[in-house]
Amino acid sequence: METKFCLELMRGLEQLFEKKENYDVIIQAGEEPNVREIYAHSLILCCQSNYFRNNLKEKKDEKFILKKSNIPPQIFENILRFLYCGKINLNVESVSEILTLLKITNEFELYSLVKYIQEFLINNQKVFIQNNAIKFLENIFQCETFELIRNYCLEIISEIPDVLFKNNTFITLSSQMIEFILKQENLVLNEIEVWDNLIKWTHAQHPNISHDPSKWTKDEIEIMKRTTYRLIPLIRFQDISSDDYYKKVFPYEELLSKELKGEIMQFYLVSKSTKIISLLPSRPNKLKQPEYDSVIIESKHLAIFSSWIKKKNNFYYNVKNIPCNFNLLYRASRDGNTPAAFHQKCDNKGPTIVIAKVTNSKQIIGGYNPLYWD
Repeated sequence: METKFCLELMRGLEQLFEKKENYDVIIQAGEEPNVREIYAHSLILCCQSNYFRNNLKEKKDEKFILKKSNIPPQIFENILRFLYCGKINLNVESVSEILTLLKITNEFELYSLVKYIQEFLINNQKVFIQNNAIKFLENIFQCETFELIRNYCLEIISEIPDVLFKNNTFITLSSQMIEFILKQENLVLNEIEVWDNLIKWTHAQHPNISHDPSKWTKDEIEIMKRTTYRLIPLIRFQDISSDDYYKKVFPYEELLSKELKGEIMQFYLVSKSTKIISLLPSRPNKLKQPEYDSVIIESKHLAIFSSWIKKKNNFYYNVKNIPCNFNLLYRASRDGNTPAAFHQKCDNKGPTIVIAKVTNSKQIIGGYNPLYWD
């Protein structure tokens, strides 16, 4: 019974929103030439939002006037409908619209709606977020209110670094954004690749400075130092081999502090167990190529299999962060192509994957048994 009456009340409030009868608020939304006047009721707005309660103070000709040039009219009306009857349209197609909706909802202190929008996107727009993870993160990474979608984007970038580092927009990111990314412990990338990308970004900030650091002037060295002074301490140099250090880091040693260079030399020359005190600890994700013994599949297939097994519907593992161990139990060419040979090798061994290659083709077929053969 209560649900029935609530629905009737919501319909009545929605009609009030649509008909605009007895309004006492005039909202001027948008920028020229797309400014539109939107009419609302102060009682509804103030009941639903502290923002309006604090900003609707003085009337002019019996009306509250609110100018919001930063909000497109259609987005403002979308939020107003929510304030009246709890309905909101989230079928938006562009990243900019979603980001604007999130930011304005946050500005209006509608925190339950902010959370709902993030949950809706994560649960229903996984591919959309993955394809636009950088844009999302760049716009919301400093705001704690957007923690859900921020962490989701970080998970994507940490597990699939190519989403970030092989994106053309990478070199345009702010230093604050780069710093935020490099602080992530779960970044699945070899540390020398992290260094390479930092150098790539640094050169992009100063295209007129030579890519050969041996040709830098004193002034250019200082410019590059200022650009990287907050970022270089985020590199885990202890996870870079001495060969890679010599080939790729040593040419840029002018960017490192005297103290850091001394610690790195001590680490390489004195003892492998020596810690570089001033640096962050190693990232816990140790990258290694999976070991496999197969004439049919490659390591990339193991990444796909792991993703299916772990039900990673939103994005797949890559060859550097495969969580499963694979052991070859049976090979027809080695153990005999008979049912008896198969069961002798595979029975009671736990979850198994069977893979076969179609004769005279490149097609691979197979299946996964989450239990065991007997």
